[in-house]
Formats: sequence, structure tokens, C-alpha cells
Amino acid sequence: MTHDTVALIHRLLAASLVAWHVDGRVEREADDLTLTAGEHTLLIARGAPPFRWTVTLAGRTRGVTSIAGLLRTARRVVDPDHQASRLRIAPGPLVSP
Repeated sequence: MTHDTVALIHRLLAASLVAWHVDGRVEREADDLTLTAGEHTLLIARGAPPFRWTVTLAGRTRGVTSIAGLLRTARRVVDPDHQASRLRIAPGPLVSP
């Protein structure tokens, strides 16, 4: 089974804008995506290893290694007031039932 990864990322980014309450749009042209929100336009394309994706903003291109990194990068640009937080998973004591 093959998946159209770019189509899935397109849908994920569009849904993310809605979840983040950011007015914007995501457009697809072949294997490239353009995310526009306010005065910002991000160009998103497949990257070369070790980067899965490249994100271009104002002529500067940055590689990202994961979908999580792609979402973090996009959110940082389109929602600069967002307070990022890190999920931490650590072992804890066992709790008896």
C-alpha cells in the first residue's frame, strides 16, 4: 500500500491551523506545499537525508527531520505568541490497584 505523504501533510497542516485558531490556508502544487497565514508564507518541500522536509521563509531554508519538527516550525512562525511546552515522559513509582 502506498500513501501520498504530501497529501497527508497537507491535511495535517490545514487541520493544525484550525486547531491553533490561526487564519490561513495550505495549498499544494505537485510535491510542494505553501502555508500562508497573515503576512507569513512558508514553502514546504521534501528534503534530502537527513532532513525529511525543508521549510523556506523569507528566502531562508531550514531542514526539519520529522513531522513534529515541521509542526513546531510552522507554529512558531504563524503563532508567535504561542507558549511552547515539552512533553516529558519519565519513570515513576508503581501504583498498586
